[in-house]
Amino acid sequence: MTTTSVTQTITETPSKKSRLAIKQEHLAGLDPEWISLWNTYGADMIRADEVSIEEFRKDPAKYSFTYPTCAGPDVFHVEDMNVPVTKPTGEVAVRIYSPKGKGPFPVHVNFHGGGWVLGGLKSEAAWCRHMCNKANIKVVDVDYRMAPEFPFPTSIYDCWDVVKWIITNGDSMNIDHSSVSIGGLSAGGQMSAVLAHFARDEDIKLKLHMMIVPATDMRYCRKGLQLDKSNCPYQSVHLFHDAVWGPLGREQWFLKYWLGDSIEEQEAALADWRCTPVLAPNFRNLAPAHIITAEFDLERDEGEFYGELLRKGGNKVTVKRYTGVPHAFGHYNHPERGLKKSFEYIEDTSKLLRDVHYGV
Repeated sequence: MTTTSVTQTITETPSKKSRLAIKQEHLAGLDPEWISLWNTYGADMIRADEVSIEEFRKDPAKYSFTYPTCAGPDVFHVEDMNVPVTKPTGEVAVRIYSPKGKGPFPVHVNFHGGGWVLGGLKSEAAWCRHMCNKANIKVVDVDYRMAPEFPFPTSIYDCWDVVKWIITNGDSMNIDHSSVSIGGLSAGGQMSAVLAHFARDEDIKLKLHMMIVPATDMRYCRKGLQLDKSNCPYQSVHLFHDAVWGPLGREQWFLKYWLGDSIEEQEAALADWRCTPVLAPNFRNLAPAHIITAEFDLERDEGEFYGELLRKGGNKVTVKRYTGVPHAFGHYNHPERGLKKSFEYIEDTSKLLRDVHYGV
């Protein structure tokens, strides 16, 4: 399931008054809906990566582009629980969305995006609610611990502990623990990639691991690295490293808090396959995979390259590139002011999850 780029002609130009207006070189082929949304509501904002994490936490809404988002539809039942985790010992919250019916229900475990630094149970709540209703499955959203207080690899093991806890406690939660899928967006996609390897190695069967605009190789983001073709093979990085909605500097800001602020710390972490999944030692016998990429995303090519590694390992994998849209296009799903591509993404992923869990 692969798409190709569609070139569009855009005649409008960004306002010179807007500090973060879309650059002329990025207009061709860009979704006109996104151009309008960003230049109207995002071009004068201050992005989170332009301030410290301490400043961001004082007023997260001030540094977030939330206009095209929404809370999502009602679902039959929503419950919050705390789950024990081990590395280090503690607890994380999960939010469980349940459809109406007798069950037991298949379950999808979601790991939100936000660079391992930002986000929470509101980040993909609308998507989780849509999946619950449209796919008729339970969805467990994981509020894993984040950096800088909990740096790499804590968030990965938090998510893994939750997956195993769900399988162990499935009966009491009205979950069919033989029908489990996992997935996430951006940082969550990276963790989904890693956890599929963990599952294979511990003989845990997953129906699917879904990677949505995943960060599978961020070595080009290392502190002090001067980006060029010799240290970054991904064309999308060179095309969109200065895209105003998600530049390379934003990725470097995330790594500063997740991996540490020294070159040595970042080099050591980025050489670890749990941080850089393209370096995984064994790609055989992994769960079926679906990878979603966005055309105007600097992480596009590393995600698609990871799909090729999965194919070469003999795994079942599908890939879909959504044309004309940026990295976080899936978030912009407000029914009146969202992106058509976000609604398409909701329909695609809900059908996929229903198919893998119910075999229709």
